[in-house]
Amino acid sequence: MSDLIARVPEVLAAAIDDRLNEQASTIIDADPDGRTRDQILLGRDDDPANDTTTADLVGSAPIDPATARALAGAVATWERLVVHPVSGQVLCTDSYRRTASMARLLRARDRHCRFPGCRRPAIRCELDHTLDYALGGPTDIRNLCHLCQRHHSMKQFTSWGVRQLGGGVLEWTSPTGRIYIDHPPAPLVRFMPSGGGAPPPDARGGASPPDPAPF
Repeated sequence: MSDLIARVPEVLAAAIDDRLNEQASTIIDADPDGRTRDQILLGRDDDPANDTTTADLVGSAPIDPATARALAGAVATWERLVVHPVSGQVLCTDSYRRTASMARLLRARDRHCRFPGCRRPAIRCELDHTLDYALGGPTDIRNLCHLCQRHHSMKQFTSWGVRQLGGGVLEWTSPTGRIYIDHPPAPLVRFMPSGGGAPPPDARGGASPPDPAPF
């Protein structure tokens, strides 16, 4: 909820009050839904059949469903975001570009270039679609990893191949057919439960989602 407060001269406050009440009276006379004056003035609809949930206005606050529907209906395109059911972490999008939260999660997971033996920091690397987006590879944390520019180019323009095995594990295949398995670094910090209960969430962004079929 939010508070809207204005300190104005008494004559102006009275004018505002009178204006709002006159508008509400006009709407009430023509309103087929039988809403109250407060519902009309505050833009509320207290019918449980209509208002069972709220929506979030990104960067602001919760908004009522009617406003959310109006805003959603005015956009030209939709972009689906698949989120973790517990942590809310974005796991996958329909667009080529990953979200900021996905980038943060992957930086924490990878910490450096994921080519075996390369330790160039993730902040100096590029996020690469393991299976190219142009070939149907999703913008999904299970299809993204950090590669330095050199190894990104090597993956793209040489006979080296790579696929994701799930959980951030990469399987690299050299031009001669030799297999190299690269695991993400062990987490720097891990929070343990104070007693009993479920195991701690995966340090790379909530409980690990189900692994996809190999690409």
